[in-house]
Amino acid sequence: HGAVGMKERAERCHDAGLPLIADVKLNDIGATNVEAAEILFSNGFDALIANPFVGYEEGVRELLAKSREMGKGVVLLVYMSHAGAKEGYGLKVDGEPLFLRFARKTRRWGADGAIVSCKSPSIIRRVRSVLREGQVILSPGVGYQGGDARKALEAGSDYLIVGRSIVRSKDPSRAVDALNRELRPGGA
Repeated sequence: HGAVGMKERAERCHDAGLPLIADVKLNDIGATNVEAAEILFSNGFDALIANPFVGYEEGVRELLAKSREMGKGVVLLVYMSHAGAKEGYGLKVDGEPLFLRFARKTRRWGADGAIVSCKSPSIIRRVRSVLREGQVILSPGVGYQGGDARKALEAGSDYLIVGRSIVRSKDPSRAVDALNRELRPGGA
């Protein structure tokens, strides 16, 4: 949709009281990440998702500094929701899964939160045990990918990312209502 389209969508989200997070999974050197962040933040995004794999020095550090300067947020990608996620994020380094190392980096670097698949409640629990108070867990994979929203929330997720189940629905409002009903106590 281009910058104009992004800004218009951001305004619609803000008018509805919704924060807007750019799911771009930034994965480059600091200077490139900062340039992308400036464009996204200037066009109405409140936060963005970045990959901690690039490291801190000349990678995520500059992005975090720019986000703080602009009053915006950064959420680090800790564990994805697709089937192949375990091939990368589940790799062990010195006996510890990479996702756990990324959770520790999220805490140490002062990111605003972590992305952890809702399809992996045990991983959500492990990541939650590492994060500081105030750092949130956002969990993708609800619905369309088979993730269980209630189990993710019970495991420690703060927010659910529900995209395709709503966007691809014939009646998106009804899809949102159904999810909200499902999450009410008693599921009714």
